[in-house]
Amino acid sequence: MGRRRNSRSKKAQRVLVAREAQSHLSAILLNPSDYPSEVVDSAAVHLVKTSQRHRLTLPSETRELVCRKCWSSHADGMGFRIRIKHGQRIKTCLKCGSVRRYGGGPKHHRLAGRSDQA
Repeated sequence: MGRRRNSRSKKAQRVLVAREAQSHLSAILLNPSDYPSEVVDSAAVHLVKTSQRHRLTLPSETRELVCRKCWSSHADGMGFRIRIKHGQRIKTCLKCGSVRRYGGGPKHHRLAGRSDQA
C-alpha cells in the first residue's frame, strides 16, 4: 500500500515541477525583448518538449507563439505572416512554411442547404 501512495506523490511532484518549468519558459516567450533571440528560440523548443514529455497542454497565452511544425518562436512578431481571408486568420511560418488557420471563416455550408434562397 505504501508504494502506490508514494508513486502517486512522485507523479504529482513531477507534474508540479513541469508546470513551474512551463510558466518560466512562457515568461521568456511573453517578454522576448528582455532576452537574446537564441534564448527565446531555445525556450520555445524546451516548452514544447517539456509539454510533450509530461503530457501537458501548452499554456493558452503561448499556444500561438510557437510553430507546431518546426518549434520556432513567433514571440517577437517576426518569423510569421498573418493574412485574414474570408473572416479566417491564416498564419504562415516563414521558417518552415507551415500554415495554421484560426477561426472558422464564413459558414458557406449553412447557405448551401437552404431551400428558401431566391
